[in-house]
Amino acid sequence: MNDLRLPASPRVILMRSTTSTNDEARRLAGQGAPDGTTVIADFQTRGRGRLGRTWHAPAGRNLNMSQVVRGRHGSLGLLPMAAGLAVQATIGRFLPYTLAASLKWPNDVIVMGFKLAGILAEIVDDHAAVLGIGVNINTRASDFPTSLRRPAASVMMLAGRRTNRSVFTLLLLEELDRYKRLWQTESAKLVRLYTRRCGTLGKSVSVNLPGERIEGTAISIDPDGALVVRDEAGNDRRILAGDVVERPARK
Repeated sequence: MNDLRLPASPRVILMRSTTSTNDEARRLAGQGAPDGTTVIADFQTRGRGRLGRTWHAPAGRNLNMSQVVRGRHGSLGLLPMAAGLAVQATIGRFLPYTLAASLKWPNDVIVMGFKLAGILAEIVDDHAAVLGIGVNINTRASDFPTSLRRPAASVMMLAGRRTNRSVFTLLLLEELDRYKRLWQTESAKLVRLYTRRCGTLGKSVSVNLPGERIEGTAISIDPDGALVVRDEAGNDRRILAGDVVERPARK
């Protein structure tokens, strides 16, 4: 972790390797770790994303981070949105002004159709959750598995230069604190901000659910963070979780 150096803090734990930063943060949360306790690993042997997918991140190039979150869990669906806004704002500081990062519901940060970051929130117990964030910072195209080379990219690939991971991480932690405060105190404002920056809205989508596939147009985000899709029969369907695929616009 030679290029990842952060100010000493009892709430930030740097690790060379772990199975998953979410697993480590869950363990710490179970031991009573306070809100904001953050685990950062240079490499994960079993990093994961939503829906049980594997998260690919070569050692020493990206940010693998999980944070213990304590607070009201009635709006846990909004927590990944707070993180998405924080990641989007941070990535935007390192890209040319001509490249805009947008949010793909519920948890991806997208630039020019490429995925740069993903977010995974998991409940630990009645008093804690874990918020996992993975950002492709200095990954090379050749580092990605062949199957991911089109949907995924890194900040370095789009900016044309390496990004200092320490600076990126410190800025992200600041942004995350800011948007978590909105999550805790002004959830309606958080949803409005997310809605303005969500690139999924207005697009034709397919939503894969257990035993069902919904096709239609993403029209809004509701107060609980659910995606509202107007299906082809004209019914508004509320999606709390699922695999959302954006479809090409019909000609």
